[in-house]
Order: sequence, then C-alpha cells, then structure tokens
Amino acid sequence: MTRSILLLALLALVGLVAFSRYARRASMFFPDRFPIGLWDIDQLPVPPEDHYFATRDGVRLHGWLFRAPQQNGPLIVWLHGNGGNITNRAPMAAEFARRGIATFVIDYRGYGRSEGRPTESGLYRDALAAYDYALSTLHARPEDVVMYGESLGGPYAAYVAKHRKVGAVVIENSFPSLADLGNALYAPIPIGWTAPRAMRTTDWLNEAGVPVLVMHGRRDQIIPFSLGERLYEGLNVPKEMLVSEIASHSEIPAVETERYYAAVTRFVTKR
Repeated sequence: MTRSILLLALLALVGLVAFSRYARRASMFFPDRFPIGLWDIDQLPVPPEDHYFATRDGVRLHGWLFRAPQQNGPLIVWLHGNGGNITNRAPMAAEFARRGIATFVIDYRGYGRSEGRPTESGLYRDALAAYDYALSTLHARPEDVVMYGESLGGPYAAYVAKHRKVGAVVIENSFPSLADLGNALYAPIPIGWTAPRAMRTTDWLNEAGVPVLVMHGRRDQIIPFSLGERLYEGLNVPKEMLVSEIASHSEIPAVETERYYAAVTRFVTKR
C-alpha cells in the first residue's frame, strides 16, 4: 500500500512538472507579426521614429520612439504584454509624447517587425537591449529612464530595474511572481511550486529600490486584481497604486483615460 501511494505521488509530481512546462511554452506568448497590426501612423498625434537594435545574442529588434518637445526629460521604455505588438500601444505612447514624455515602445523577438521567436529567457535579453539602446543611442540618462511593464512586461521591467540604473518603474496589470500567477490561474493545483524563482516581479523591484507605480483593474479577467494588490503590498520601496473599479485587463488607458494619463504623467515627472 505504501509503495503504491509513493508511486502515485511520484506520478502526480511528474505530471505537475510536465504540465507546468507545457503551460509556460504554450500559453505565454501570442505575438502578432508584421504585417498584422495597425501600422498606419498617420492618425497618431505624434509620429514615431523607426529604430532597430540588436540583443547580445544577435537578434534584431524593432521599436518606435515617440519624441517629446523637451528632449532632456524622462523617457518611458515600454515593455508590452504577451499579445499583439507595438501598434496596439502606439496611441498611448503618442499621447505621452504629446504631453511631454518621450516614449520608446519595443517589440520583443518574434513580435511585429522584430526577428526571432519569443522565449521566456530571450525576453530578458530583449528588455536589457532596449534599455542599453535608450542610453547609448537615444542618449537618455539612467535616472530619467522609467521602465513601463504592461502585464507580462511587468517582471521584465522589474528585471531591468534590478540590473540597470533607472529612475522609476510603472507596472500595469501584472503579478508578483510566476509562481503566484500559476497558483491563482490553476487553483487548486499548486502549479506555482514548479517555478519558485521565475519572474519574481516584487522581489526584483524591492532589490532595485526605486519608486514604483502599480496600476490594476478590479475587473481584470486575465490577471486577477488580488495579484496586483499582493504585488503592491509586497513592495517596500516608495510606491503608489492606481485602482480602477471598472477596467478589465489592460483597459485602464481606454476606460479611465484622463485619470490614467494624469497619474502616469505626474508620477514620471515628479522626480
């Protein structure tokens, strides 16, 4: 009887690990490659500049820079979520530029006009490459860089803040860690147990030690609001939180437009 129980427990453990690996491969990235997307920029209030840059492993990435009239102010480096591409974020980036905040939104490998295919580890290199390019070619000062992590981009923005000098971080509709996200999405299966050190957004932000603005909608159907709340509560750095009572996943800019832009603009420019 004891051997049978141990065997069943072992099989369950193997099955849990296998399912976790499958879920991380199959459900993490949903890229739209060019020409999919809204690539017509004529309707944007600020036209973007095309920029191409390479990661340390030789992948050529594409981004749009929306310049602000004041060249020496803050620069948002926007790391978007797991779906679509930069064209979905262009209206927000253009609006920030119109309000005086330059914004550099980039496509990860396999998204938009960027080469390669997305992987969990590859996106860390993409995020660091975007930051390094912002300093080397866009001539941003480290203290003026604000990493913006939307959804899946949250842990990658936190990772950059941990490994590079930045002025602040904005986290929109993200999660404290991959373990927390997995446990929430697959409850009661403790799938997070298989990824104890992956995408540790809260820990990395605390190690970075810079101010953080957390934004989350209570109606988020993808990443539960409770995870955004847990992320915020776990921070022991200067922090602020914007809670939308009506927004679902990544909807705050659309459904609370003026409140969203006012909060981010104030947070980014007050340093």
